[in-house]
Amino acid sequence: MHLWLAVFLIGVMGLILGLLGGGGSMLAVPILVYVLGVEAHAAIVLALILVGGTALVGTLLCQKHCHVAWKEGLLFVAFGAPLNFLGAQVSRHVSAGLLLLLFGVLMLFSGTAMLFRRSDRKDLVGRRSIWPVIVSGAAVGFLAGFLGIGGGFLIVPSLVLFLGLPMTSATGTSLLVITANSAVALFGHRHDLNVGWVLLLELVPPALVAAYLGVRLTRKLSARLLRKIFGVVVILLGVFIIANNAAALYKH
Repeated sequence: MHLWLAVFLIGVMGLILGLLGGGGSMLAVPILVYVLGVEAHAAIVLALILVGGTALVGTLLCQKHCHVAWKEGLLFVAFGAPLNFLGAQVSRHVSAGLLLLLFGVLMLFSGTAMLFRRSDRKDLVGRRSIWPVIVSGAAVGFLAGFLGIGGGFLIVPSLVLFLGLPMTSATGTSLLVITANSAVALFGHRHDLNVGWVLLLELVPPALVAAYLGVRLTRKLSARLLRKIFGVVVILLGVFIIANNAAALYKH
C-alpha cells in the first residue's frame, strides 16, 4: 500500500516538476522518508537521482515546446557548482534530524514565496547586474548540495528577475539547472550510493510519464492556481517536518 501511495505521489512530483520547473526534491525527500521509511541521507541520494533524471528528460522535452536558455542556465550553474559540492560535503556531518529540520524551514520560506509571488509581472527583459546572478546561483548551488534539492522554486525567480527570461523559458531553463545541480550534488554524495536501486527503478517510470504530461500542459494550462495550491502543500509539509523533527531533537 505504501509503495502504491509513493508511486502516486512521485507522479504528482513529476507533474509539478515538468509544469512549474521546480519542487521535485521538496516532495521527493518527504515521500521517501515518511511514506517509504527511507533514511534521510539515503533519501537525499535517491531524490537527487530521481529528480535529476526527471529534470533531464524535462529539459529535452521543453526544448521542443518552449525555449531553453542554455547559455544563461549554464552560467547560473557555473556560479553554483563549487558551492553545490561544498554543501554536499557539509551535509555528511549533520545529523539526519537537523537536516530534515532545515529542509522544513526551507519549505516554509519557499511555500510562502510561492503564495505571494506575482508571476504575471515578472516577464521582464533588460540588462541586469551580474552580481545578483552570482549570489543567487551560489546560494541555490549550496542548498542543492546541502539539502539534496534541485532548487527550482529558487531558480525560476532568479532567472526571471536577474536574467530577464520569460516564465516559459525560465521553467525549461530551471530544469536544465536542476539537472546539473543534481549531478554535481550526487558526485558529492558518491560515498553514499549504496541505496535501494530496485525502489528507484519502481519510482522512475511514473516520474518520467508525469513530467512529460507536465511539460505538455505548460502551453495549455495556467500555472498560477497550481502554484498557489502547491505553495499551501509545501507550507503544510514544512510545518509537519519541522514539528516532527524539532520534537525529536528536543528529546535528545
